[in-house]
Amino acid sequence: MEILMALLYCFHQMFANLPFVSKTLTGNLDLFYALGIVGIIFVIFKRKRDISLLLICALPIVCYGIFQAMIIENVDVQKLMVNISKVTICVSLMILASQKIKDFKIKKFIDYVCRIYLILTPIAILFKSNDYLWRLHDTVNKYSLVRLNLFYVEPSELGFHLSFIIIILMYLIIKEKARKIRSKYIIYIIDCLALLALSGAYGSTIMLIGTITFVSFVIILAKMNYKNILVGYALIFIFTIVTVLFVVTKSSIYMRTVDTLNGKDNSNSYRVGVTQKFTSTAITKTNGIGVGLGNLNTDNTRKVFASTGMTAVVAASYPYFIAEGGVFGIVYIVLLLTLLTVNVGIKRNMLLANLLLFSFLYQIYGGYFTNPVNWIIYGLILSRWTPDQIELEDKMDLDIRKEII
Repeated sequence: MEILMALLYCFHQMFANLPFVSKTLTGNLDLFYALGIVGIIFVIFKRKRDISLLLICALPIVCYGIFQAMIIENVDVQKLMVNISKVTICVSLMILASQKIKDFKIKKFIDYVCRIYLILTPIAILFKSNDYLWRLHDTVNKYSLVRLNLFYVEPSELGFHLSFIIIILMYLIIKEKARKIRSKYIIYIIDCLALLALSGAYGSTIMLIGTITFVSFVIILAKMNYKNILVGYALIFIFTIVTVLFVVTKSSIYMRTVDTLNGKDNSNSYRVGVTQKFTSTAITKTNGIGVGLGNLNTDNTRKVFASTGMTAVVAASYPYFIAEGGVFGIVYIVLLLTLLTVNVGIKRNMLLANLLLFSFLYQIYGGYFTNPVNWIIYGLILSRWTPDQIELEDKMDLDIRKEII
């Protein structure tokens, strides 16, 4: 199971990125959606007690979508139905992950994913002129004109996927007692950081740094002891060194951060300013109903809200969903995040806190609400599984070997 999930994690968007595939299909050609359909079948025929959870999470969206189709003029019903279907599939993935994680070995999954990345790294460097593995002559990001995306639809998606792996690797490095295995994880994380740098994924990098820093210092302040204080000083030292290197080398991250703070980064200004203005306008002009699920990126919507300065719809998960779903979208997101936060609070674990915080921060002005990876993370958080069980995986393997012998 672990190797299958690793392959899906690294290649689940590969068909959407093929040059002959229509751009209208890009967001729908995701192999994780196929797994989500299996999840729906699993819930209906194998885990009937989870049907109620599927209904609680998906039925309100289905009902609200029907309500929007009935009262909103010129709504694109096809796009609305596709959006509802994708959310339902994502919910089934969340349920599937929450039920199957107890049989899933995180260490093996990370090992397979990182080995795939290690193989792809030299291949990407060797074929740097390949427009399937790289985004060449980037017209969106002026700070990095050539950016790596591997088999994901865009460089930011590569950064998004790498960030979750880096967060888990950091946890494994902290918890691992065997020096040889810890060294292996360090090699993995160096490779992932190199790929992250090549992707030029500014949002992922900033959110990743912010997530790890915030959660680490919350843990240190919550439990003040000699070891945690040393870890705090080490983090400050590493952060200082990295910042100095960014400044001295005038890296794209440093230059873009400076321009963003000075309001000179047109891309970030548009992403934040126009998206925020459009979202609030969409709610007020529709009396809180929203423009219709799946209907934000349509010609009709762009014409109606052209006064907000919107020339193209950017990937911004929460604003996107709120603009389409109105007040219902706000309530749905708040309830979902509350449920997830309560579960993290109960388990009181650094890994789960980092995963949730990164997912939350990234979706404020990035990503898509129907990104399957986020929902799998939700399932991980909502399950009975705790990260402490990672340490039991090696013992389970040892017991199995003894039985075989």
